[in-house]
Formats: sequence, structure tokens, C-alpha cells
Amino acid sequence: MSFKSKRVYIWSITLCFVFLIAYTLFESQDVESSEQPLTVEQQYPTVFVHGYKGTHNSFRTMLERFQDDHGWGQNVLEIYVRQDGSVEHKGELPDDPSSTPFVQVIFEDNRASLEKQAVWLENAMKFLHHEYGVEKINIVSHSMGGLASTVYLEQTSDNPFVPQTERFITIATPFQGVTKSSYAQINTGEAVIDLKPGSDALQHMVQDAHRIPEGLKILSIGGSGDGVVNTKSATSSKEIFTGQNVQTTIVYDNSITHSGMHETLKVDKLIGEFLWDQ
Repeated sequence: MSFKSKRVYIWSITLCFVFLIAYTLFESQDVESSEQPLTVEQQYPTVFVHGYKGTHNSFRTMLERFQDDHGWGQNVLEIYVRQDGSVEHKGELPDDPSSTPFVQVIFEDNRASLEKQAVWLENAMKFLHHEYGVEKINIVSHSMGGLASTVYLEQTSDNPFVPQTERFITIATPFQGVTKSSYAQINTGEAVIDLKPGSDALQHMVQDAHRIPEGLKILSIGGSGDGVVNTKSATSSKEIFTGQNVQTTIVYDNSITHSGMHETLKVDKLIGEFLWDQ
């Protein structure tokens, strides 16, 4: 190979190498620029409150779908509230979240009265505010968890030591009581009394509804296949929270049971749209 040919060859290799580096840098910058920062609303922790006899598993599969399938956030913290009101936790809330933080609140006594659960939820929210400085949250609740959350909101409307709730979702929540006639015969605990239509606890909740903070956005979801809480009871929030921005919707699918309401993509979609415009 002549000297001139060698120079041409070396220059060709050099140009290819430079082009490869430039292309790699351009691609990496393009990928980085495509990642959108979280909106203010997406940074709010979303708190999940289980219903009567609920456990860690109540929202487990929903949160797995939200995190792994939908990419809506990350399950980072579980707050356990003992019968004496003390709080323990597993996991941590990140200082600078890269996705919406999901927080589960789990009651040790999952058959307790509505009043007790509301107080325990307040203790969990005080923990969030004190330990992590959380100022605003969203709440997603199932069944009795929606009632406990409602009473909590009524009782803490002027409490500066809990986060402000921006959006509140109730799934199959019996605002008018559990309508299944055999429910009280096959279940036990203080909660069963409070869940009866016309109970003192439900009447007090309705009477105190005016204490709900102004500006709260509420979505109540009922299901046509729910044999425990009928759609009228699940969507009567619009009659209780008359001064609030309340949306109600019914999932028309008779194959989706009461417990199945947090196991279906149809409810996932409603939550994603309401909380994060997903």
C-alpha cells in the first residue's frame, strides 16, 4: 500500500470513529431529553387505604400493575398502625422522587370501628407530615377505607399537622351502608355495626360532611357486579359532599365483585385519568 493510500485509509477510519462518537452522544442526549420531569401533582404521594378485613395484600396487585405495567409510580412505603395507635413503617419516602410515591396504610385491627380507623389514619398522616415533610397527598380507598378516610378528612379540616388532601377516590364505598342482607350475620367486629344502613356512625359522618375542606376533588366508583355495596350506596357521595367537586361513575361489568373492584384494569384506568391524566 502506497503512502498516499495509507493516509486515505487512516483518515477514513478516523472519520468513522468521530462519526460513531458523535452519533452516540446525540442519541444519549435525545434519550435524556425525552424524559419528562414530574409535574407538581405527580410528586404528591398517593395513599392507599384498605377496607374492612383488609391487609397488605388488599392493594398489592393493583400497586404492582400501577408500578410495573402502567409505569405510574413506585410502591415505596408501608405504614402500619397498631391497635394502640402507634405507627411503624417499612420503606422510605424519597426526598426527590423520580415517579409518584405510593404509600399503603395498614391497620392492625382491620375490623375496628369507623371512629378508631379515622384516628389511626390521622396518626399515619401525622407521621408522613412530621417524618417526611409531606404537605399534599392524594387518597385512594376501598370500601370501608373510604368511610374512614371521609371521617378523617372531616376531623382534620383545620389540622396543620397533616398533609392537605388534593384528590380523593372511593372504590365501592358504602356511604349508605352495606346493603347485603347477610353481611352482618357472617362478619364480626365493631365495624359491622357501623356499616349497617342508618348506623349512628354513618349519620354522624353525613352530618359532619360540611367540614370537608373546600377544593377537594372526589371520585366515587361503584360496580354493577358488587353484591356487597350497591351502586346507589357507592355513588351517594354526590349527595353527601354537596359543596365539593364530586364525580361518580359505575363500572358496568357483573363479573367484577366487591373485592374485585381493585383487581380490574377498568378501575385502574379511572384512577389513572383522575389522578394523573394517564
